[in-house]
Amino acid sequence: MVAYLELAEVQALNRQPMYRRDWIGKLDDFLRMGRRDILKHAGKISHEQAARKAELKFEKFHRAQLAEPSQVEKDFDEAIKKLPASQPVKPARKKK
Repeated sequence: MVAYLELAEVQALNRQPMYRRDWIGKLDDFLRMGRRDILKHAGKISHEQAARKAELKFEKFHRAQLAEPSQVEKDFDEAIKKLPASQPVKPARKKK
């Protein structure tokens, strides 16, 4: 896909107009070069089904992220491990 975006950049720098039909053709060419199948129909699932599936996948991913300690928490734990063992604190003397 990077090559496809680079093509777009070169087209823009050369001020060569590209229309929607041109981009569709170029994308099909890139997919064929990568030996990818080109979808010739609307697919088998609705937009709503795809959106719901994406939401469920994201929720699962997000829960997994929340269950893991953050980088800040990991760094804090490492810093705590490096501290010298604490010694008992003596009570402060009262001022007279």
